Amino acid sequence: MEASDRLSRLERLRRRLREAGRAAARTQAAVLFTLAYVLVIGPAALIGRLFGADLLSRRRAAKTGWIERPARSARESLDGAG
Repeated sequence: MEASDRLSRLERLRRRLREAGRAAARTQAAVLFTLAYVLVIGPAALIGRLFGADLLSRRRAAKTGWIERPARSARESLDGAG
């Protein structure tokens, strides 16, 4: 058995192990993220909704920052665009 033949076998083994490791990592990540959502995030959102939590402050009447301007006709709007 030559040294180059031995290296090529080791290289093939290394590639197979790397592919198996990546497949295992994808599976593990999917399982862990699913469990985190089902056991933590989902129930927390449901409890928050039951108690009326508004974490994004969507219900309050906040000042929007829009500037009120008088309505103009289409002709008036186009006169200044040029």
